[in-house]
Amino acid sequence: MRKGIWLILFMMIFAPPLYGVDRGILKALGIQELSGNKEAPDFSLLDSDGRKISLKDFKGKVVILHLWATWCKPCKEEFPLFEKIYQRFKDKDVAFLPIAIDTKATQEDINAFAKKLGASFPVYLAREGNITDRYWTWGVPVTYFIDKRGFIAGRAIGSRDWASDKVIDLINALLEEK
Repeated sequence: MRKGIWLILFMMIFAPPLYGVDRGILKALGIQELSGNKEAPDFSLLDSDGRKISLKDFKGKVVILHLWATWCKPCKEEFPLFEKIYQRFKDKDVAFLPIAIDTKATQEDINAFAKKLGASFPVYLAREGNITDRYWTWGVPVTYFIDKRGFIAGRAIGSRDWASDKVIDLINALLEEK
């Protein structure tokens, strides 16, 4: 019985995370690991052209799912940082999905908002789909990192320096997963 307990403790301390990302990177960024090897819930949205997209469309890519709002000051400050990350990884297997939770804004409003902040990436509107039922918490910004298999590696609540070397290390680690 004692051997079993020691084995479990050893595995808890020294075993790599189930999704293959170094826990130290997540901890350094203040990104929460979610319990277990949790598959990311699928969702659907409309893109700016009115086409339906879903998370499963991005299987095989690292997905950075970012929930934000036009009235959120930290969200505004993050846009230039996300633009840097987007430019760095846009030609790799990384999908950046910034989704506004605004209840009154239109798709045109959030497109103009993002463009004004220098974003060249597409933005999405949450109410054009079912994402808030599956991902949104009590505030914004909230960012999920989803690995190429479609499993949640971690969740960040609040703003971060998304252009930092540690974030780049995290995205590269997720890209290198087999």
